[in-house]
Amino acid sequence: MKLLQEFKNEYNNITYRLYELDCGIKLIHLENPATVNFDMVITHKAGSSYEDQEKVPHGTAHLLEHMLFKPNSKFKTIEDITKFEEGNKKNAALYTNGGTGRKFLSIECAAHEQATNRIIERINSLVDFPSSIFKKYLLKEKGIVSAERSTKPQLEKFPLIKLLQFIEGETLPEFTYVIIGELNDIKGITLEDLRTYFRNRLVRENTIFAIQSKTKLGKDIVEKLENIGQKYPNTTASPFRQVILSNSLNLGYFYDERATGTTLELIHFNSYEDGIDYQKEAETSILHKLINKLGFDILREKNGLIYDLGTSATSIFSANHIIKSVNFVTENSKIAQMLDSLDKLIYKDLESFIKSEKGTRWLEHILSKYIYPTTVSYNHDLPNDIASTYFEFGELYNYNLFVEEIKRIGKERLLNIIHEFQNIPPHIWVESNLPKKEVEKIVKESSLWKRFK
Repeated sequence: MKLLQEFKNEYNNITYRLYELDCGIKLIHLENPATVNFDMVITHKAGSSYEDQEKVPHGTAHLLEHMLFKPNSKFKTIEDITKFEEGNKKNAALYTNGGTGRKFLSIECAAHEQATNRIIERINSLVDFPSSIFKKYLLKEKGIVSAERSTKPQLEKFPLIKLLQFIEGETLPEFTYVIIGELNDIKGITLEDLRTYFRNRLVRENTIFAIQSKTKLGKDIVEKLENIGQKYPNTTASPFRQVILSNSLNLGYFYDERATGTTLELIHFNSYEDGIDYQKEAETSILHKLINKLGFDILREKNGLIYDLGTSATSIFSANHIIKSVNFVTENSKIAQMLDSLDKLIYKDLESFIKSEKGTRWLEHILSKYIYPTTVSYNHDLPNDIASTYFEFGELYNYNLFVEEIKRIGKERLLNIIHEFQNIPPHIWVESNLPKKEVEKIVKESSLWKRFK
């Protein structure tokens, strides 16, 4: 095993280490002196967005995740699994889980550090595709997943899916369907589809091990990890294609019969390649805090137009892009007034505030929160988050570097950030119980729309 990178996060006291195992799989270890846990996750580039290129039905990745937790070559029955994971006075209880997103499929196990060897043994058992055993459980598990799909809205009434189809449907259709598939998709998944996906996607170059524990990993643990790594084929998997999403003025609409008001969202795209852009991340973080601050003070407290305003920046819904958004909910009768107030906020109030003495104090106040954070709760999901980020950007996320970029943001720099934001035409997404034509007319008559049209 070879150490590739090491640093200590000065803000959570965790030491991050990146290794390459002899088998070629990367291992991330988070040495956290504050925990008594041993948390282990294996993350794979095997989310639902790869199903089309692997020519398997939608929902295959998610069903595969379910099947991996069924009886296997090591644990022949459900009762065998239950007995192994149960705790007693001599053994800590194990907590196992899996997850399937649009990009990644993960399997994980956590417990008190006393159960370290059992955790690794249980994880080892999950990297398996015993066809004869899975065949016994496939029909029943498809029924369970179908029931899971039945708890979610029909496709034409699913706002998240309609939003994704609006912002990237033509460019990235692989990201615009329900992860678990539709009922007909689930019904059509065969054992051979699952085997194909397991064989093609769960390979060494698509796999990362991540562990959070109190102390460094001993040689015995590393040997066990190497043994797990040897189970993965050392073959090449097809990568996801590179795409570009355009920041252009566009208007999308979703009729929500349950709504009593209207939700509006301004959406922008920021493409990325290998490497984390800490400067851009810091700029986005401060800008969003500023928008939230003035949105609360002006749109809510002064004008009474909204209850809340939210901002977000995420890469989970797209390939090689950060999707950034500003969203708020208003009364139907106040949509026009809301858009005019938002236009004024973006193109006048942000800049005026930052130039003021009050804005200077606010910026210093926000920077201090990054520089002097308070104690945060234990993050069980940190290994999975760090592994996913490594796959996304090709490097370990270093919060120290993010804070250093935050410290460099002064008033002049923030004004430049605001000006850049002002010049990007947004995709505007609306969810409302008003007729589509009425909403479109209001939006297209607003000063915000006319700025770019």
